[in-house]
Amino acid sequence: MTRELVFVTGFFGSSTEKKARDIAAERGFSFISLDREIEKSDGRSVRRICMTMGEHEYRNMEYAALEKICESARDSAVIACGDGVLLDDMSAEIIRGHSLVILDMDTPEEELWQRALREENTYHAFMYGDHPQEKRSAFRELYSRRKAFYENFLSKL
Repeated sequence: MTRELVFVTGFFGSSTEKKARDIAAERGFSFISLDREIEKSDGRSVRRICMTMGEHEYRNMEYAALEKICESARDSAVIACGDGVLLDDMSAEIIRGHSLVILDMDTPEEELWQRALREENTYHAFMYGDHPQEKRSAFRELYSRRKAFYENFLSKL
């Protein structure tokens, strides 16, 4: 049996880690959280990394973790990734060589927003503001950008 790596991503509010864990259990694969791997390696939370180092440095860490996972995973695994993992060209290139699941492509934005409101420990800075309308507007903008990006990415596979 050959090793298979399945990368799972989706919109903010997609419960990516839970769903990736479910896919891993269904297939009898190992489960890996890309964010937890980064946190183990760095010693800080993803939120703290993004706050202190910025998104660009986080994307560099994400790429390094993806490389390490691909090199070291001996068994088939499902890897839960953040909603922006495909934004980095080098990370996207790694993922293109394996299976990819993008969650909730047909889920209404409002449903994802309601789920996002229930998520704890998000690294999306806009969710820590005090103004609900600004949070909602920032979410809507992020959703629109990700939706267009995911559709474009999938069209090129």
